[in-house]
Amino acid sequence: MVLNIGIKVLFSLSILILTCFTMKNKRFESKSESFYQAKSDTISDSTIIEMEKWVKEERKYWDSTCQAETKRAKADIKNKKLVYFHYFGMVKQYRSNEEMNELLRKYNIQIDSTANFCTVPSELQNCYAALMDKEIDRKFGSKFIDSLRNVAEIKYVRKNPEKIYDFQECDRIPRYSGDKTYDVFFKSYETDFWKNIKYPDDFEYRKDKDYYSYISAEFTLHKNGTVSNISINLTFQNKKNYKYSSYFINEVKKFIINTKWIPAKTMGITVNSMVPLTLHFK
Repeated sequence: MVLNIGIKVLFSLSILILTCFTMKNKRFESKSESFYQAKSDTISDSTIIEMEKWVKEERKYWDSTCQAETKRAKADIKNKKLVYFHYFGMVKQYRSNEEMNELLRKYNIQIDSTANFCTVPSELQNCYAALMDKEIDRKFGSKFIDSLRNVAEIKYVRKNPEKIYDFQECDRIPRYSGDKTYDVFFKSYETDFWKNIKYPDDFEYRKDKDYYSYISAEFTLHKNGTVSNISINLTFQNKKNYKYSSYFINEVKKFIINTKWIPAKTMGITVNSMVPLTLHFK
């Protein structure tokens, strides 16, 4: 029975998607017209009735699934069984799940995983996991999981001392000498770079305000403050300026190498990281 309903649910979703692509353009000519008021000539009344029926069956299926999961969770909790779920899809993903699992096992908490689906009402999916989350909070405190995750993140960083972290993985600290805030970083290095750069006499400046010429650079900033793996790309609005590519690339390299960068940190631990730079031409 469950399989048959599941097949119908998938079929109904396919019909809905197909319907969206087969609707005539005239349905969208008047934006003020309600979706339900604007009928498509390609959909018959009988098809609409069938679609409504499938939607009701889908809701009934998820209602039944949630009730069964809730009943099972209550029984497991009564038998002292606790399960922590890693969520995948539509939520933040963590790098330290392996370390988190080790910590949870010390509290006799089992581990499982589940996914969130955008097509299913949130109150009807992962009902077992939701009840387990509430019980873990009740038993150990509302800050228990967050505190364990913090420890797990630190463990992960210490276990991977040579990893090169993406810029956004690191703590929000400035990495340019003299900067006092993170936000200033994105302006100050560009200002300082152009202070010492002389444009060639026949360099053609930007004419169209809707388009930019820019330098996109990236490099590895090591824990000891040294840099490596410098990568530089230029995009000129005026193609004639490409003859100066080597000049600007060399200037950017010199700037990166001669600058005293501040090594990044993640979870308060100094790490290797990638640093992206963007420099705009006049």
